[in-house]
Amino acid sequence: MLCEECGKNQAEVMMTTVVGGQSATRHLCRECLKKYQAGDLQAVLAAILSTMAGKLHLADDEEEIALKCPQCGETYAEFQKTGMLGCAGCYQAFRKELTPLITKVQGRTQHAGRRPPVSEEEQARQTRMEELRSLMEAAVQEENFEEAARLRDELRAMTPAREEKKA
Repeated sequence: MLCEECGKNQAEVMMTTVVGGQSATRHLCRECLKKYQAGDLQAVLAAILSTMAGKLHLADDEEEIALKCPQCGETYAEFQKTGMLGCAGCYQAFRKELTPLITKVQGRTQHAGRRPPVSEEEQARQTRMEELRSLMEAAVQEENFEEAARLRDELRAMTPAREEKKA
């Protein structure tokens, strides 16, 4: 069996990676294994993401190759090889393909890290405002403009004067 990383040398090592409770096994040659042992983080992430993408069967191969970021020109196939996106626009261009990958690697698609300390009341207000924005965007997408206007008004009522000036 050939190495799944370089596709040139004979695979001598089997490496299993467990991410989010899901395992991915790769067969590697000694040279590619050295990259992982040397801490080549870019190569490790690219391998994990490409293995997971292969298991997900997100789209036909032809569709994946055709996916291209309109801002930087990065293709989804290039992302699968390198594990790196070209720009912030890639997240939107490859959203359908990236969402399951991010969910598998991180467990969720929304930021869940530390936030500045705020009161529970303020945190609940901010969460509700984020929810209203999301619902408003969905209403606009569905062309339900009356509902979108109602949600906008509710959102404005919750927005303090200082935040309105920023927007």
